[in-house]
This record gives sequence, structure tokens and C-alpha cells, in this order.
Amino acid sequence: MRRTADVAIIGGGIIGASIAYHLTKKGVRDVLVLERDRLGSGSTGKNAGGIRLQFSSEINVRLSLRSLPHIERFKEEIGVDPDFHQVGYLFLITEESEVGPFERSLALWSKVGVPARRTDASEAKALSPYARTDDVRFATFCPKDGYADPSSMLNGYVARAREGGATFLEGAEVTAIRCANGRVVGVLAGDDEVAAPTVVDAAGPWAGEVAKLARIEIPIRPLRRHIFVTEPVPGLDADFPLTIEFASGLYAHRESGGVLLGMADPNEAPAFDESVNWDFMPTVVERALARFPILERASIKTGWAGLYEDTPDKHPVLGKVDGIEGFVAAAGFSGHGIMHAPATGELIAELIVDGRTSFDIAAFRASRFGSGDLIREYNVI
Repeated sequence: MRRTADVAIIGGGIIGASIAYHLTKKGVRDVLVLERDRLGSGSTGKNAGGIRLQFSSEINVRLSLRSLPHIERFKEEIGVDPDFHQVGYLFLITEESEVGPFERSLALWSKVGVPARRTDASEAKALSPYARTDDVRFATFCPKDGYADPSSMLNGYVARAREGGATFLEGAEVTAIRCANGRVVGVLAGDDEVAAPTVVDAAGPWAGEVAKLARIEIPIRPLRRHIFVTEPVPGLDADFPLTIEFASGLYAHRESGGVLLGMADPNEAPAFDESVNWDFMPTVVERALARFPILERASIKTGWAGLYEDTPDKHPVLGKVDGIEGFVAAAGFSGHGIMHAPATGELIAELIVDGRTSFDIAAFRASRFGSGDLIREYNVI
């Protein structure tokens, strides 16, 4: 089937949906979103939904500062409740090597207006009463942080984008990107041949593979991440901040009456593997019991795995890509796509429609990897 579109977006996760919504807000009606599986079946539907301002790089912080107000008023703007639990993030600092970086982050947050503060071990215990804090050197807490439901946010963006004229196709894997005279002219997705002057690569962990279809190299790797959720825990009745043991990367928050636990396996090699490695669960449980002794009363109810779209400097690739006109990247968020989706959709829509953005995204250019102008993010979990 032959189709035309003003903009073809590859990837039906929250980034692609946010871009589609913001494009329709700016008057672009012929937006086509192509999803290889089901909408939200990739990383969007398989993560913890964390929302935070507490990053170590100023540009990541500013991207969060731009996104957060959209999430806070998401229900009013989009008409769907994002189930945003604004309980805060609590980083527990236990190792000497962590002290300096977080001291620098605290200074940055103060400079840019992030209401994060340093707390001692006793206040950390008061904030997260189920956590052990006797080994905590200090903690950082920001009450504006929290977690939301990614599926609700995705569904909201999709619904509003459709109302604005956007079309979403599921089961439409892009197998070719057509180029002529140094610019994009369309894509091939299944039986659909789509003519489009602008193509957006919002394919998450698969974004690097999609870029190769246009003979572009973008260093985005898929890294498997696990989440396990407990049954309801006797005696654990109150909510608590999303609590991170930074040394191990263990994090926890309330979920469906129980507790959601996440932690990365440092020995995991990049791969497109979303199966659950149940052999890794005991490692997570051991760390969780050491930090949250109350979990001795709980059992694991379920678990799943998803993919981080990881870049070498843990920052996304955003904007036009050198060497091919009309190709725009919006991927590589390294676990931060949900929290940065509102700002990303707005900025990419500005870039496509206005030719410029109201927030400088030059630091996110794809060419930085070749030139060595990397941005470092320390606060990655």
C-alpha cells in the first residue's frame, strides 16, 4: 500500500507518541507512527516509571525541569491520569567514592533551582522508614521526584495525537529507509511504502539498527534490566520515596500493594534479550533484604525484563543527523525516556516545524561520539 506522510515516526513508545502529539499541536496533521509490534510493547511498558530532577549533568537536569511541569499537569492537559506518585527520590550514599560526585550534584541543583537537599542518616530513616540507614554517609532527597505509570502516559499521548490527525500503525516494522540526493524520501514498512520528507528514529533500543537502514551509525546498545515485584508486605503500609542504594544501584518503591525492586546486573552484555533471568533474582533479593529488612516477610509475585537504550555517555541522541537531510534522531535515553518524553516531544516538534528549538539541544547531537564531546552522567541506575 502506498502512503504519504509529512512526518513518519519509527517507534510507537512514549517518545514517538509524545512527538506525534506535539506535532499535531503545532498543526501537522499528516503524522504516521510505525510500530514493529504493539504500541508500548518495548521499553515503555517494561520500566519503573521514575521521574526525577536529580541528575548530575546540567543538561539532563534542565531536560527534567522542562518535562516535570507537563507530568504534574498531565491530567489537565492530556485528559488521562498519569498516576504520578510525587513521593520524592532518596539517594543513599554509602561509599567514599560517591561523596564527591554527589556534593557536586548538590551544588548544581542549588544553582539551577532544583529543590533537592542533603540529609543525614537519621532524616533518611525518617523519610524511608523501612530502609536500613546505619551505613549511610548522607542522602539526597528531592520532593518533586517520584514515579508515574508509563502506559497511562503513552495512552494519553496516543489518544490526543489521534484526535489531532495522527495515524498509528502496529505490526509495521520498518525494513528500509529510502534516500535520494542526500535526503530522506520515505520508508518501507511491511507492505506499506511511505513517502515522507521527514523520518524520526524513536525506536528506543532498536534505534541504532534503524539508523543503519539510512547508513548512519548511532551508538545505542540494548541493555537488559530486571524488575521484580513482591506480594503485599505485612507491616508495610505507608508510602515511601523511591529509594536508591547508589553503590549497588538497587531501587525500590511501592507497587500494587507490594514493593517494586530493580537492579542492574553489571555482568550483563548488550543484547536484544527481554527474557527474565530468574538466576539473577536471588542477587536482587539479597541486596533488597540487606537494605529493607521488612522484606523478609514478603515473597516475589512477578518479574519482568526490558531494555535500556544505552549510549556511551548515558545521554540521548536528539536532533537532525549530519549527512542526511530529513533524518531526525530521538533515542538513547539510557533509562530516562519516560521522564524526558514530554520535553522531547515538544522540542522535536519545534525542530521539525520551526527549524529551531526553544531549548538548546546541540549537546545531544549524534556527531559528539565521533568528536569526543561526550556529556557525562554520574547518577545512572
